[in-house]
Amino acid sequence: MFTRFLIVVAACLSALVVPVAAAAEGGQGQGRGVIVAERFSSANGGSPQIVAIDSVRGGVQVLTSGSQDVVPDISPDGRRVVFERCVQALNCGDIGKINIWVMRSDGSHARPLTACDGTQCLGSFDPAFSPDGRSIAFVQDRLDAHGVNFNGVFIMRTDGTDLRRITSNGPDALPDGQPHFSPDGRHLVFQREEPTRTQLMIVRVDGSGLRRLLPGVDGFAPSWAPGGERIAFTLVHHTAPPTSDIATVRPDGTGLRLLTHATADTSAFTPAYSPPGSRLVWSRSTATGCQLVVASTTGRNPRPLPTGGGCILDPSWGRAPESG
Repeated sequence: MFTRFLIVVAACLSALVVPVAAAAEGGQGQGRGVIVAERFSSANGGSPQIVAIDSVRGGVQVLTSGSQDVVPDISPDGRRVVFERCVQALNCGDIGKINIWVMRSDGSHARPLTACDGTQCLGSFDPAFSPDGRSIAFVQDRLDAHGVNFNGVFIMRTDGTDLRRITSNGPDALPDGQPHFSPDGRHLVFQREEPTRTQLMIVRVDGSGLRRLLPGVDGFAPSWAPGGERIAFTLVHHTAPPTSDIATVRPDGTGLRLLTHATADTSAFTPAYSPPGSRLVWSRSTATGCQLVVASTTGRNPRPLPTGGGCILDPSWGRAPESG
């Protein structure tokens, strides 16, 4: 996750100097999709928080405050959001401080799903719902009987039970991260840290069939298209400073396409598909901060979403929940 850290945090730090502009709170019309994302800004004591954004009109509805909350994922029915939380944003770099939480999509009824305390479990990260909404894939740092950390991708039920390991990169190895289910729920795409790059990997949900998606390509934050035909991700360029673009590829590793074109002071990262799969949303950073951009799945007709100040990233695009 180091390369991702360099690109994304640099964008967020520049955004912190931008005051939070007055945006329309809510604005989620009937039948519209909703995007949940994390916002870095001067609000919430400077710690990231989860917000909801109307996918057509923009505007920001604050869903969480008082803690450090990141990498949200909205359930297939739009009713729940799972995310990563450091409670009260206190000592978040300490072992055992970060866990997976779930809440209703209006920000209410938040509760933890994992209980890492720094003993057997050192932290839980990067949650994502399965297509049927019954399971959650995530990453955990977990010690074996000898106190050695075996990071990996895990799957659990949405109530936090039935935990099972899917991957392990070896004892005290660089971490796996940001798993995302295939539309049929049979595979996961995720990122694996290696000494010189971050590799995109695919594995079956039983842990078999592990393979590199794009050997030699540095990428992170994958998102599988609802139709299953392509995977969008952040492609890293090892420039100085590093930059990134949005790219897509077929699940067999062929047909790589670049959708954006980074410059020295502009990068695009953390893509997500709309529920029908007809559009993409991603974060675009500039010299003055970053914002969400919506475009076609080929990158055409990019349109910024008005979200006020700060930096919005790690979007997840879901259906607006039905009333009642």
